[in-house]
Amino acid sequence: MKPPLIGITTGYEQHGEAVVSLGRRYICAVERAGGVPVTLAPLQEQRLVERYVHQLDGLIVSGGKDIPPALYGEEPLPETDPLAEERPVFEMQLVRLFHEMDKPVLGICYGCQLLNVAFGGTLIQDIPSQVGNGVKHRRQSSQEPHARHVVSIRQGSLLSRILRANEVEIVSSHHQAVKQLGTHLLVTALAPDGVIEAIELEDARFFIGVQWHPEMDPEAEATHRLLRAFIEAASGNENR
Repeated sequence: MKPPLIGITTGYEQHGEAVVSLGRRYICAVERAGGVPVTLAPLQEQRLVERYVHQLDGLIVSGGKDIPPALYGEEPLPETDPLAEERPVFEMQLVRLFHEMDKPVLGICYGCQLLNVAFGGTLIQDIPSQVGNGVKHRRQSSQEPHARHVVSIRQGSLLSRILRANEVEIVSSHHQAVKQLGTHLLVTALAPDGVIEAIELEDARFFIGVQWHPEMDPEAEATHRLLRAFIEAASGNENR
C-alpha cells in the first residue's frame, strides 16, 4: 500500500515579497510516521483549494503566529501579533473541505486554534494577561529550553484511545488558546491552569487539535502514538 500524502500548511509572511516557510521538524515527523509530506502554500482560488483536498489523504495545520481576532469577532489586544489573513482564511477553507470529505485533520498549536475558529470558536488572546502565569506555556527567550508541562487527557475521547494515558508531558510554545468552543468540538485535554490543550470534533473519524508541539518532541511515546494514528487514519487503516 502506498504511503499517504499529507498536506502541511505553511507560514506566510508579507515583507515586501510574500514568503512561505515551514519548519523541517514537521516534514521529519510525517516521514518518520510513514507519510509523504507535501507543503501547502496558501491559495485563493476555490477550485485549486479543492484540488488540494481531492489529491491529499490527510492535513496538518502547522504552528504560526496569532490568528487575526477579526476572524472570530474580537478586537486585538496589545499583546496580540496577528499574521496576514491570507493564511488562516485559506486554512479554514481547507479544514472545512477535509471535514466534508471525512479525511483526517491534525492541528498543531496555532493549528489547534485554527480548527476552533474554523467552526465558530473564539480564542484567549494572551494567556499571561487573561489567565495568569500559573503554568509556563512558553519559554521567555531562545536561550531557554522549550517549556514543558503535564496535560490531563479526557477519558473516552479519541485522543485518550490513541495516547492510552490519563496524562502526558508535552512541549509547549504558545500564548494563546481556545476560549469558546466551536460547533461540535469537544475539549479532550487540559493544562493544570485550566487552559484547553486539545480538542476534537464530535463523531469525526480523525479531527484533532493539540495545543502542544509533538514535532518538537520526536522521541516521546505520545508523539509516536499520535502521529502513527494520524497516518493510519490517512491510509484508511485505523481500527474502527
